[in-house]
Amino acid sequence: MKATLPLPARDASVNDGRSESLTRLSRFSFPLLLAGIFAAGMMPAQIALGATPADAPRATAAAVDGASVELNGVPMTSGESLFPGDVIRLGEASIAALQFGQSRVLADAGTELVVESGGVLLRNGRVQIRSGAGNSFGVAGSFFHVNVGTSQGTAGSAEVRVAGKRAQVSAISGVADVTALGNAAPFALHAGEMATLDAADATASGQSAASPAAGQVARLLPQVQIARASRELTASLSDPVFWNDDLHSSATGRARIALNDGSVLNLGSSTSLRVLQHDAQGQQTSLDLAVGRMRGQIMKLTRPNAKFEIRTPAGIAGLVGTDFSLLATPDSTELIVFDGAVRFTPSAGGQATTVSAGMKLLISKAGVLEGPSPATPREIETAKNLTDIPDSPAQVAGHKNGALIPVLVSLSAGGAVVGIGTWRAKAEEVVSPIKP
Repeated sequence: MKATLPLPARDASVNDGRSESLTRLSRFSFPLLLAGIFAAGMMPAQIALGATPADAPRATAAAVDGASVELNGVPMTSGESLFPGDVIRLGEASIAALQFGQSRVLADAGTELVVESGGVLLRNGRVQIRSGAGNSFGVAGSFFHVNVGTSQGTAGSAEVRVAGKRAQVSAISGVADVTALGNAAPFALHAGEMATLDAADATASGQSAASPAAGQVARLLPQVQIARASRELTASLSDPVFWNDDLHSSATGRARIALNDGSVLNLGSSTSLRVLQHDAQGQQTSLDLAVGRMRGQIMKLTRPNAKFEIRTPAGIAGLVGTDFSLLATPDSTELIVFDGAVRFTPSAGGQATTVSAGMKLLISKAGVLEGPSPATPREIETAKNLTDIPDSPAQVAGHKNGALIPVLVSLSAGGAVVGIGTWRAKAEEVVSPIKP
């Protein structure tokens, strides 16, 4: 059955400024701890996950290693019954194993947690969850909730860390559903995947009521920065994009911007694009591509005097409703049209040139044109691929070895903005050395 742990109110104690550095689990102490657990035998499932009578124990302290483990401010010993609301704190060089029916919680040194009827509330530190076969187990923080469960017959296991306003979730086996505060839809992590969550006040987003909204970030491959007025912001999924915003992608960054009129802009890596204007009702749009590559899938313009134009160092691309790619450098602009037609006017003067589907045009800053000429299938495929962002984070992060390329899956909720970055890595790099 699936446990549902309500998201708690924001607790100031999780933001007490303690160091984000997390003590690594000991390769020596944990085997001794686990040996004690199994020596005592697996405890029977006394209470099903879910609502529990207030006077009924929710869990048992299966094993305690170290002298700095406290239960409600007094030393905790092995075998003690744990009730909803009990607070457990672990000091230095201390670890503990808690038995919740068929599920287990291993808590590391420096951890503070609260026993709940549907799981635990993790205030700080690190825990490893091992849900019983066919069961699920909930871990909540002040700005997130994780549900660890079975996947395709494999029992769920995950590691959750919290330090101030930052949390990290690593799926070891099964599946870990991560939900940010105020968002109903969970984000599923599978074995070997890790997610980090960062909570910050929405007021830090730098939104300005004086600038109309043009759209929002619909997909993202970090890093992408948004320069807004005098502020430099790191873009997250669902972040709004306003008039006069400057978007800058890093050497590994990409972004998909969903404009308010239904048009879609894909920014490639090392690209700078400014949204000068986007009036969806009046169909008046002006963008400035200073450098880099972008793909535009533009809605058809139907209003009189409607315009959708993109300025580059070499000229202006006028669009009516089309699918195209632009590559801008300080010296030239390359245009490839996939569907529809684009009318390009060189900034150095001269007549405008219309480029139809399947054709390409190269324009120098001096106004010299090469083409239009047919674009090869390889050129078309390359232009699309260099701005594409796969649907699944696993597709982006499919390299188990080598550089880790994060994919932000940020969620906005009420008074907080919570960002989730996901990548795939070898399990031993992201979880404790103790195998589930």
